[in-house]
Amino acid sequence: MVSSTPIATRGMGGFGIGYVDYDPRYDFKMIYPHSQTLNFLNPASYAKLKITSFDIGLELQNQVLKQQNDIANYKASYANISYVQLGIPLSRKRNIAMVLGLRPISRVNYQVLEVERAHNPETGNPIDSVLTSYQGNGGSYQAYMGLAKAFKNLSIGVQGGYYFGSKDLTTRKEMLNDSVFYYKGNFESKSNFGGLFVQGGLQYSIRLNSNMRLVLGATGTIKNDFNAHRDQVAETFVFDAANVVIPVDTVYSNVDQSGKVTFPASYGVGFTLERQDKWLFGVDFQQTNWDDYRFFGEKDSVASNWKIKAGGQFVPNAFGTNYWGRVSYRFGFNYGPDYISLNGKTINEWAGSLGFGFPVRPNRFSNQYTNINLALEYGRRGDNTTKLQENQFRLSLGFTLSDLWFVKKKYD
Repeated sequence: MVSSTPIATRGMGGFGIGYVDYDPRYDFKMIYPHSQTLNFLNPASYAKLKITSFDIGLELQNQVLKQQNDIANYKASYANISYVQLGIPLSRKRNIAMVLGLRPISRVNYQVLEVERAHNPETGNPIDSVLTSYQGNGGSYQAYMGLAKAFKNLSIGVQGGYYFGSKDLTTRKEMLNDSVFYYKGNFESKSNFGGLFVQGGLQYSIRLNSNMRLVLGATGTIKNDFNAHRDQVAETFVFDAANVVIPVDTVYSNVDQSGKVTFPASYGVGFTLERQDKWLFGVDFQQTNWDDYRFFGEKDSVASNWKIKAGGQFVPNAFGTNYWGRVSYRFGFNYGPDYISLNGKTINEWAGSLGFGFPVRPNRFSNQYTNINLALEYGRRGDNTTKLQENQFRLSLGFTLSDLWFVKKKYD
């Protein structure tokens, strides 16, 4: 699963269910003093959108996987687009807004080579060395639209769209023998799925005093069964001079098999406590029922999990003349069991994060505002008692470009 939080809150441990980027002082002036981050974790937050915002997130991740009692480390790095979003306030006076977006949910990208000794299944005697290649490619995505409306202190939002993805898993075996020729074996499964999904959210804002605000939030998605199709083949093959697979004989083939992919329900609650222009602190609790996940009716090596996310930010002097005093400084932490179950055992996962929100001075003769968000995360899956341990470092960069659209001309 790829990181599924806005980069503005990714530097604060990834919370966001009770988070809304909104300044109530500018309700009736019909202007807004800075850009607004779009928080897709809770669609209810869209209701407070006062300025059109284009939000894009990028990330670079490095992973180091190691096995206990093995000095070798297995490293991988990749870059990805975290999300692309456009938020439009449909009615500022009535607190109605809409958001359109696209973001990745999961990715499959691996290649593992294994050399072992094959044995005769009847006698148990060794035959030849075998090279096995395991490869996987694919991923899943959400194209979504969210609508939200606020009724005084209560905001209600719903987000839905199309959830789609594909997966191509291949296992190839090759006998390593100098004198005897063997055909190579290819076992491949290609699948794709798609369907509609719905997410709902609530937020309730409580003004504690003139400078303090508490926002309570809740969100959830229902279990979905998506239509899927799969092609499976087991065949012998050879490589040609260009290293292209040339099938020789098909042992098994099942083309365009119909089925279902079941994605689990999830829910979460959270809050943020904010002192205007100074600091913000938030906590989330999320749970996903991965025990319900099915792929063509088959259960995978996953288990239901939960996660706690906590963090905050501090702004030294929001309206000062010193630029670094207007920067938002962020920190956070999250912890919980991973959704992957290894031999029936779950693996704990934790991550710490630092972040920065860099305001970009707007053009004094326009209504355009820009904010750059930077997040640095370091995390670990597993520990010294688990068979596998993975260290992860992620660098995320987000750009929030806001503009005030549909403004009536005062001068012609």
